[in-house]
Amino acid sequence: MWKAVTEKFDSDDMIDHRGHVLQHMRKLWNNWRGSLHKKMKSKSLHEVLKDVPAGVEKSDWQWLVKEHFLSDKFKEASTRNSVNRSKVVMPHRTGSKPYREINYEMGGKDGNPPNMAIIFFETHKKDDELVEPETIEKYAEIQELVQSEPSLTNIEVVERCFGPQCKSHAVGFGGGITAKELKGGTTSKAALLEELKTTKKEKESLQNRMDILESKYERLERILVRQPSSPPLDQELED
Repeated sequence: MWKAVTEKFDSDDMIDHRGHVLQHMRKLWNNWRGSLHKKMKSKSLHEVLKDVPAGVEKSDWQWLVKEHFLSDKFKEASTRNSVNRSKVVMPHRTGSKPYREINYEMGGKDGNPPNMAIIFFETHKKDDELVEPETIEKYAEIQELVQSEPSLTNIEVVERCFGPQCKSHAVGFGGGITAKELKGGTTSKAALLEELKTTKKEKESLQNRMDILESKYERLERILVRQPSSPPLDQELED
């Protein structure tokens, strides 16, 4: 899968993003596989096995239904997730559209991403307005902080309003990224190697200049202390 990515995309620091890209691909895969579970609702097992989704091999579908969807582990996780979703007081409403895509479309592609108040509103609105009381209250808090301290970065606003962001997920940024990276706490290996390469070139250039100056100094010293048998001054300078 990583080979497929590198064949289509190229960047100086690709290898530094490998872990995040593969993690995001895994998340997309799990989400797609989970969406297939909807085909089992209100149907008998015979109907489910017969109704093979487009793009899925029949044998794969049968294994997915019998060994995964009908397993006790999956049923327990499904029930637990349903309960957790029902407890969410500030649900985001972006559907399958990633936060990063929203940021990109709203100015990120031009190097001018929206502030956190705009991001929060756009990802939590329903019919162009916020509906849950908790969401409205949190939006007001974010808006007030952004207006009172405009110099704060988006991740700083998030941590002020939602607390420290852990693991590989941050509010308003989605998964596959850490707060440390958003704060600029890491430097890519490629960038470090490029910096080292530049420093090495500067050192070599400086050494060459020193060697030239040293050579000229030695020649000048020989001219000043030349012996009677030494060639005329003009001739030595030409040499």
